Amino acid sequence: MVGGRSSLEVGVAAGLLATLVGTAYGAVSGYFGGWVDAVMMRVTDAVLAIPALFLLIVVAAMVDPQQAAAGAGDRRGWPWLSPARLVRGEALSLRSREYVQAMRVMGGGSVRAVLRHIVPNTIGTVAVNATFQIADAILYVAYLSFLGLSVPPPATDWGTMLSGGLTYAQDGYWWLIVPPGVAIVLVVGAFNFIGDGLRDAFEVRLQRRPA
Repeated sequence: MVGGRSSLEVGVAAGLLATLVGTAYGAVSGYFGGWVDAVMMRVTDAVLAIPALFLLIVVAAMVDPQQAAAGAGDRRGWPWLSPARLVRGEALSLRSREYVQAMRVMGGGSVRAVLRHIVPNTIGTVAVNATFQIADAILYVAYLSFLGLSVPPPATDWGTMLSGGLTYAQDGYWWLIVPPGVAIVLVVGAFNFIGDGLRDAFEVRLQRRPA
């Protein structure tokens, strides 16, 4: 429970932050289109081309764990790429809708279009993706902690507990890895189930919406 406090706090915060950043980035890219969309998406593609786990291993080998722990939150922001691409696809479709075109004819600006029309109409996609982002962020926290980029002692999290348990596994204390391992599986699975439930709920709502 003590280890879960750090894992959940950092995981939920990182997942929500990634969703917010990705939503804003994707909405701007999809709404403006053209060369703006091309440049922003090429940046996204370039970052996606770098394997995250490979980067984490390189960082763990090059950086002192105690110094890296303070800045690990920045590296957890990578999951914003996924919601950015999803929202961008929604924005490309929404920008051509009649109510957006009418707002622009009436003198509405781009900021109003993005904040009042594009982003609110992607809330279903964003809400579902946010649950998956939180689950992924919890796993990333465990990855970082397992590689030694954990929170400074005396604090702990599930990844640190897994790493410590493996140290004593050959001495017969293999059961030390069971509680944090089971906790990670249950929590990540729970967020995935929530995401599936939200997706089903939004799909039913869209199907019942009158034409």
